[in-house]
Amino acid sequence: MIQKYLNKSNYSLFIFLSFFMSLIIVHIFYLAVINPLAFEYMAYAQLNNLSPERHFSVILKDPEQKICLTLFLWSLLIGLFNYFLLEEDYKSLKNDNDPLLSELNEQINSDTSNKEIYGILIENKFDLFQLDLSFIKYISWAIPSIGFIGTVRGIGEALSQAAEAIDGDITGMTTSLGVAFNSTFTALLLSIILMFFITRIEYKQDNLIVMLRAKFLAK
Repeated sequence: MIQKYLNKSNYSLFIFLSFFMSLIIVHIFYLAVINPLAFEYMAYAQLNNLSPERHFSVILKDPEQKICLTLFLWSLLIGLFNYFLLEEDYKSLKNDNDPLLSELNEQINSDTSNKEIYGILIENKFDLFQLDLSFIKYISWAIPSIGFIGTVRGIGEALSQAAEAIDGDITGMTTSLGVAFNSTFTALLLSIILMFFITRIEYKQDNLIVMLRAKFLAK
């Protein structure tokens, strides 16, 4: 049933809906899990004048990490949409039912110019694949950048609390430094995972192009 909705005509709608889906899922996750746990660990550290424990809730508690997680989930959903479309193309091509292959077969005859058109259309298909991934690649670049914004913000806050640290109260400074390092750590980790996912999609796309060329050469 789901294949019925997985087509290019629904792509823009899916991008729009998946963004709000990601926003809601991450927001609920923060309200239910991250915020309560982070508040507990931060309160304990402040009462005892200690550095906060390196718990996952403390690492993820800041707005930069929340934005990164939202973008990460959004890009994963878009990537899965593209992957399912590729799977459908792959199965169709394997069974000689691919729409592009059928269209090209109708155009090709013994004339050389038509055969050259086939090669051009295959290259066009490859370019379209690259366009499909351009937005996800942009997000994979944006996530570390947002993490670095958190780093700059955290270091700035830490420097503004240097006087309190000199007086013996290091809680504010360590908390701010935690913001600086945690945001970069989270962003880089998510970016690595996302780039692996993009690489798998590109591998699937390249396989499809190779199959199209092989079908053409077999004619």
